[in-house]
Amino acid sequence: MRYDLDFKIKVIAYYKEGHSSSATGEKFGVNPRFVRKWIEQYQSGGIGAIKPKTSKAKYSSEFKYKVIEAMLIEGLTQSETALKFHISSPALISHWHKAYRFYGMSGLTSKYKGSHSMASPITDKPDNEKTLAELKRELQYLRAENAYLKKLDALLREKEQAATKQGSSKD
Repeated sequence: MRYDLDFKIKVIAYYKEGHSSSATGEKFGVNPRFVRKWIEQYQSGGIGAIKPKTSKAKYSSEFKYKVIEAMLIEGLTQSETALKFHISSPALISHWHKAYRFYGMSGLTSKYKGSHSMASPITDKPDNEKTLAELKRELQYLRAENAYLKKLDALLREKEQAATKQGSSKD
């Protein structure tokens, strides 16, 4: 169910009077998680952040990459990342991350919405039988995959070093 701006403002105002998210949710008949989400959105971006969207937002592949990169490097949750970048649905970030993991940058580009499969850009044909476009798509995919794996490796090493430093300071 979609809630209009006036309703969300009433909910936030009631909460700000000192009521808990549970009490606010009960009074207005909404899930307390929605109350907390609206409060966080409002605190982070004002009224514009809680306005219902009139049309579906379109994001560039560069923006999607920036969002995923920030989430991984800063160790943010999907919800925190959504708040930081004013994205209404944390699930959207999960979708982008999955597409990036499987297809690299090409997974972040907007595609035709129809009944086609999301096949990997790597085909079973021998290289000498692939068209230039297929080779370029495969190269782009492999470069993105390589960059992703390097970042992931660096993050894992960073976490291991942090854990090692914490472990050695306990002695």
